[in-house]
Amino acid sequence: MKKIRFEGSYTVEASLLFPFILSVIVFIMYMSFFFHDRCVMNQSAYQAALRASRVKTGDNAVMGTAERAANELMNRTVLATSDVTHSIDISGSEVQVRYEGTLKIPAGVLFMDIYGSDGIKVSGKGCAKRKDPVKFIRQCRVVEKMTGTDK
Repeated sequence: MKKIRFEGSYTVEASLLFPFILSVIVFIMYMSFFFHDRCVMNQSAYQAALRASRVKTGDNAVMGTAERAANELMNRTVLATSDVTHSIDISGSEVQVRYEGTLKIPAGVLFMDIYGSDGIKVSGKGCAKRKDPVKFIRQCRVVEKMTGTDK
C-alpha cells in the first residue's frame, strides 16, 4: 500500500484562504440581519400607520394610537438593530410612521473602520390613508348593489 504524503503547501494555502471564507460568511450573516430588520421595520411601520388611520376622533387620538402601536410592534421583533427610534407624521389624509436604527458591526469586521462608521443605518417607513369608515361602508354597499351581490 502506498503511503499518502501531504505537502506543507496545503496548510499555507488553507491559512491564506480561511480568513477570506470566514469574512464572506460573516458578511452574509450581517446582511441577513440587515434585510430581516429592514423588512420588520417596514411591516411594523405599516401596521402602526394602519392602526392609527382607523381612528377618527382627532389628531391627538391618532397620534396616541400611532405611538402605542409603534412602541408595541417594535419592542419584540428586530434581531440586531439597536437604538431604534420612531417618528410619526399626520397629515390631513395620511398617517406616516418611520423607524430608524443602527445595525452595529464589531470593529474591524468587513473593514467598516475605513468608512468611519461603526454600523449600518436601517430604516423602515409605512403610510396609510385615513378613511371614514361610514363612508367606506356606504361605498361598499353601492358596489354590492351595482354588481347584484347584495342578497
